[in-house]
Amino acid sequence: MQIRQLWRYPVKSFGGEPVRSATIEADGLRGDHVWAVVDAAAGTVASAKKFRRFGVLLTCGARIVDDDDPRDPAALELTFPDGTVVRGDDPGVDTLLSDLTGIAVRLEPRSRSYDEAPLHLVSTSSVEALGVDEPVDVAVRRFRPTIVVDTPDRPGFVDNDWVGTSLRCGAVVLHPHKRTGRCVMVTLDHQEVLARRDMLRTVTARNRVPGVEGGNPVPCVGVYARVSTPGTVACGDEVVVS
Repeated sequence: MQIRQLWRYPVKSFGGEPVRSATIEADGLRGDHVWAVVDAAAGTVASAKKFRRFGVLLTCGARIVDDDDPRDPAALELTFPDGTVVRGDDPGVDTLLSDLTGIAVRLEPRSRSYDEAPLHLVSTSSVEALGVDEPVDVAVRRFRPTIVVDTPDRPGFVDNDWVGTSLRCGAVVLHPHKRTGRCVMVTLDHQEVLARRDMLRTVTARNRVPGVEGGNPVPCVGVYARVSTPGTVACGDEVVVS
């Protein structure tokens, strides 16, 4: 097995940025989840999980152009669905975001916060096991992974079995601790990857795992992981499970 893709998401709920190599810090991939769009009235972070209001954020792109200080507004570049590209220090960026979402919002640097864990891994086998009629490299985008692991000759939802193990990815050691439950976000547009309304039903039909303390089964693809040993990783690095 080896790392096939690396992704970071500089702005929460925005589309991701592919990178060839990355620094994995104790609290996640450097430059990941360091910005957020904030509801100006409520003061809360906008999340695409509230898809009727903020799902449109998934159609935007964000990238860090200078890793020295990912929270420097001048280092952040945003791409809007109509192709407009602005930097984070552009005086009109809040207006553009407010026009996009339909409510007053602002762009802010944030302390990193994740719904479940700093890293999210998805195997190519799991995506293939869904049986969808699109290439793996397209389908995987709907699941917003940090690390895509190429798992040739390992059929099925192999990452289900990674929970409770250690994964060495290059110089980095990770501890997967929870399978990734899926929601309506997998059905929405993700930048240039078009909406697929049947995706959640497909995941539900193919891979449901027992809920917490015997609760209802949960549709899952991928695993969340904590960082045990920080370091650098790159596409092509070997991944070893122990």
